Amino acid sequence: MWSQTQKSLNVLATQTPIKIDGVLNELAWNNTVIATDFTQTSPVAGQSASQKTEVKFLYDNSALYIGAVLYDVSKDSITQTLSNRDDFGNADYFGVIIDTYGSSTIGFSYLVTSAGVQIDELHTSGSIDRNWNAAWYSKVTIHDDKWVVEMKIPLSSIRFPNQDIQNWRINFNRSTRRNREDSFWNYNDPKGFNFLSQFGELTGVKGIKSPLRLSVSPYLSGYVENYDGTTNTTFNGGMDLKYGINDAFTIDMTLIPDFGQVQFDEQVLNLSPFEVRYNENRQFFTEGTELFNKAGIFYSRRIGSTPINRYKTDEGQNEIIVSNPSVTPLLNATKLSGRTKNGLGVGVFNGITRATYATILDTVTQNSRTLKTNPIANYNVIVLDQNLKNNSTVTFTNTSVWRAGKAYDANVSALSFDLYNKKGSYNVFGNVNLSQKYDTKNEFGYRTDLTFDKSSGNFQFGLDMSIADENYNPNDLGFLYRNNFQNYTADFFYNTYKPFWKIFKSWYGLAFNYSKLNTPNVYTNSSIESNFGATFKNFLTAGGWAGYYFDNYDYFEPRIEGRYFVIPQAIDGGVFISTNYAKAFALDVNLNTTQFVTDRKSYSTRISPRFRFSDKFTMIYAFSLNQSIKEQGLALTNYYSTLSFNNDPIFGERNRQNIENSIQANYIFTNRMGITFKLRHYWAKVDYDSFYYLNQDGSLSPLGSYFGLNDDGSSKHNTNFNAFTIDMVYKWVFAPASELSLVWKNSIFSSSNQTDFTYFQNTQNLSQLPATNSISFKLLYYLDYYQVIKRK
Repeated sequence: MWSQTQKSLNVLATQTPIKIDGVLNELAWNNTVIATDFTQTSPVAGQSASQKTEVKFLYDNSALYIGAVLYDVSKDSITQTLSNRDDFGNADYFGVIIDTYGSSTIGFSYLVTSAGVQIDELHTSGSIDRNWNAAWYSKVTIHDDKWVVEMKIPLSSIRFPNQDIQNWRINFNRSTRRNREDSFWNYNDPKGFNFLSQFGELTGVKGIKSPLRLSVSPYLSGYVENYDGTTNTTFNGGMDLKYGINDAFTIDMTLIPDFGQVQFDEQVLNLSPFEVRYNENRQFFTEGTELFNKAGIFYSRRIGSTPINRYKTDEGQNEIIVSNPSVTPLLNATKLSGRTKNGLGVGVFNGITRATYATILDTVTQNSRTLKTNPIANYNVIVLDQNLKNNSTVTFTNTSVWRAGKAYDANVSALSFDLYNKKGSYNVFGNVNLSQKYDTKNEFGYRTDLTFDKSSGNFQFGLDMSIADENYNPNDLGFLYRNNFQNYTADFFYNTYKPFWKIFKSWYGLAFNYSKLNTPNVYTNSSIESNFGATFKNFLTAGGWAGYYFDNYDYFEPRIEGRYFVIPQAIDGGVFISTNYAKAFALDVNLNTTQFVTDRKSYSTRISPRFRFSDKFTMIYAFSLNQSIKEQGLALTNYYSTLSFNNDPIFGERNRQNIENSIQANYIFTNRMGITFKLRHYWAKVDYDSFYYLNQDGSLSPLGSYFGLNDDGSSKHNTNFNAFTIDMVYKWVFAPASELSLVWKNSIFSSSNQTDFTYFQNTQNLSQLPATNSISFKLLYYLDYYQVIKRK
């Protein structure tokens, strides 16, 4: 579906070399058609851009060239804050987004800030992959009344059809930071329409051939790690390889990967019956994975995760564990992805992990033995995604985990459809998932989802149904908090996109939720929630939310099948403000409270000021406090085990407090070199006051004979948990896609049953504990076969 206001740009080939210096002085630039007359998407949708922009486009048999002149009031009006690569920071920027297949399903985006920082993105229907990286060139120059961008995009870094005349779609984007203005050459309506379908037409590109797309990125790395006086040194080497099989399909492979410099997880104290989901920070698993993530059954953190039998070491008498790996090493991983000219997207992922072994020592005989905690495992994902009319798709996804030996295997298949009407204003999505676990007893489970949405315009709504049986389990290569549910949701939204009074835009939402267990078919919980907010003309954004939650019959907190705990009715509300990030000082504040019909209550506060000391130095501090008073839940011990009284789970009434402080600071030397620093301290304290046993009707009865104490008088249940981490990274991008990084990592993780500390006493005690310190370097060099041959 193409906009009725679709523009067209006819471009010319150049026979003369273009020097990328930010000066459009080559004669070829004088003969091009100029793309101009940009239209705002925000803050005033549909209004002409406040500043003039002129864009020129050239190409030859090796690259695309874009020259943009971005006029402004004066040099001082151009925001030029430096940032890391792929970070817009607080700067103006210009970009080009190219849909080389003209299908409105994939777009290659190349953007440059006024400080010369490069950002590249891979757009697909409904998502943006900001981890996608390409090797290209750009230069920015600043003038009294404008800034100029010159870009060179090698054909080897972009995919396009193998045909003489190219039918591309294109759009140009400009952002002016001081007034939060975003504008496009071909108008991008913000009312929920598909972004990729609102591009202009690019004509004139012909006679180009896709070069051999082959690149390798070898790396060398070294680590020095110290813990409690013991120092270890390691060196690693490996390689990433990218090969274009043809004009549409690409293979990505990593051999002996090294993820030692990946940022720490933000660990928390988890008292719930559900697993905590952590972000994927390994670049190989975040770049170019949009196809693999479509069905929602691929969670790449499973690859190289904790060995499946790490906590089943079964030590004998007089035995201790000497070593027990916490992760499984990755041997290699491969991705194949692309889309045929008929719109069939194909994705194949495969990864192999090594076996892991725990070493157990007999303290009497001094003999040691090894115990396999994870066999060699193969992880595989296959995706077939067919484009249909009106940007619709139908997708089949299969994930499988095959383990050597007697360990169990797993398989999940998902068939989904995503359908839009011609205007892109209504959407129907549905899927059917089947999971299989092959063990001594094979398990089969299913999940199905169906949604109907009005996905554009001022008024929007969504109707959702989701059902999973008690055997559905995608978690060997996917992530699901819980199964055995029936969830029904109705969401209603009203958005304004044009200014009125002192407001630029606003939103209002209302949601109704109703949930049941699937087996047995019984009610669990329901709620009514609302939210509202607005962005004002001074660029302050503020809003709030409120909700009413009916009785919740929690069948998972007891950790015993068939038992449930009744959580009473509650009301919840909160507010937030976020000031203008374009200012040297900005502030985010969130306040929330929940009040139950009993004495139970909770509060949370988050305050985060932002400081921009200069165009090179920025810092963000965040403080958050969460308190739960008279909270009732299963009384987990310090070692996360459960206790019972006459086969009834023991619950406890507890006060819980979480405090988190974090500092993020960036000092950027140039548009290719900078230092980033992140410090995080998370402290969680849980104090139990009294204990109960769970009745069959979900209520609690006092357990007067149990006080939750060990023989020495210490608490079995009180918990004091600390996670202190530092990530400090120096990175120098010395050539396109090539970089040198130096990293310092420091960490302290501790857990005890002593909770009679203030925050400052706890911090002082933490400083006395041994820390793990690691210093590492990594050198990665990008070699593009086509560019190397061309230079020769």
